[in-house]
Amino acid sequence: MKIIEKMVLVLLVIGFLGLIVPGLEAAEIIVRCNKGESVQSALDGLTGPATIVVTGTCHENLVIKNDDVILQGGTYEAYDPTQATIFVQGARRVAIKSVTVKGGLFGVLASRDVYLTLEDSLIKETTSRGVVSNFGSSVIVNNCKIKDNTQLGIFVNDNSALILTNSTITGNHGTGVQVQHASSARIGQDIAGVAAPNKITNNGICGVAVTMSAYALIDGNTITDNSGDGVYIDGASATVINNTILNNQAKGVEVSGSGHARIGTAENNQPGPNTIESNRQQGIVIAQGSTAYLLNNQIKSNGLTTGRAGVGIYRASARLIGDNIIEANGGHGVEVVQGTLFQGKGDWSFTPGPDIIKQNGYSGILAWNSASLDIQNATVTNNAQNGIVLSLRSTLRIYNATVSDNQLSGIVLHDGSSVARYSTDSPRDNITDNLDWGIICFGGSNLVGGTGDSGVSGNSGGQVHCPPIIFP
Repeated sequence: MKIIEKMVLVLLVIGFLGLIVPGLEAAEIIVRCNKGESVQSALDGLTGPATIVVTGTCHENLVIKNDDVILQGGTYEAYDPTQATIFVQGARRVAIKSVTVKGGLFGVLASRDVYLTLEDSLIKETTSRGVVSNFGSSVIVNNCKIKDNTQLGIFVNDNSALILTNSTITGNHGTGVQVQHASSARIGQDIAGVAAPNKITNNGICGVAVTMSAYALIDGNTITDNSGDGVYIDGASATVINNTILNNQAKGVEVSGSGHARIGTAENNQPGPNTIESNRQQGIVIAQGSTAYLLNNQIKSNGLTTGRAGVGIYRASARLIGDNIIEANGGHGVEVVQGTLFQGKGDWSFTPGPDIIKQNGYSGILAWNSASLDIQNATVTNNAQNGIVLSLRSTLRIYNATVSDNQLSGIVLHDGSSVARYSTDSPRDNITDNLDWGIICFGGSNLVGGTGDSGVSGNSGGQVHCPPIIFP
């Protein structure tokens, strides 16, 4: 079964977490930890569904094995710091509400096919992970704060599931939310698909990491000021839509290890624009055999102190579908190294506007070391160096695009690179008003196609300076 289909089935099951088995009446049990009473003793005495209402601070490690239990209220500090403070083991329809959990190896651990809802709670200062969904478990975390844990905020592992809504994940020493090993997560949407954004901020590694054949839908969140990437996808897949990914110390979004991502477009191909801005390194990186679709994102002011690109494609393949604005990044707007960029809608059923690549600190687009570019609907303008640069036998096919007003040349080719422009193209590309050449070739590079200067005009240094055109 495909992982996304499996996720849907799991989510349907999770929808019944708050229900008690019909025909059984839930008992209400009051436990006063501040008077020396024990929550574990109450759990051990259960014979059916129950709501356990707790007051005071409980110095216990709880193990919940019973189905149909609601644990409400109380502060829990682990008696044995080497164990989980609350361990839900193999139980169904368990809800934990309005609790504070401090310390322990894990704050709340759900393991072995557990169905758990955790809401209105604070989980903090564990020696490992705040919340864990493990070994086929399914967990909803709603309106919680998961903070200051020594390793991860939330960990989803080994074919498990998570729905994370209306919560703050902050100050954890490792990654905020990690999803791995064929697990799935919905981060920022509830089970009905209603927006319920989270704030994932100031974590010690990544904001969100999706790895090892996992899948995540990451929708509508604020992911800021993390010490690593905002979103990291490695050997896994994710849909990243409607998020603000800002001020992270590495990349905004990174896709690596043959992973796949939709960034700014949902599974139904509808746009879900992200703002990916002011990250210290690249805004987006697609690397090491990965693929990605990018639609309708604002990728701005990344890499200002490091000279990094807005979008980096390294030994990978990406499609810029349209309506992306790649602006004012510290390095190149788009950088392609031994990779492939397809720009334009291709066979997508709608017609977006052009991708706009402007005002970047180096060139608009760089292709390096046998990179391949197919540019069909872009505006590359007013970049601090050239519009498009190709080097080391890289290739460019371009039409229906504008390369204008760049501070050096429009298109520059080095070291055996080539650009294909055909007189039969309609509409043609327009290379105009650049401050040096329109198109210039060095080191055995050449221009392929029709009339060399057609569509090239108004460039201050000259129009076309390339070897003779091949098959005019």
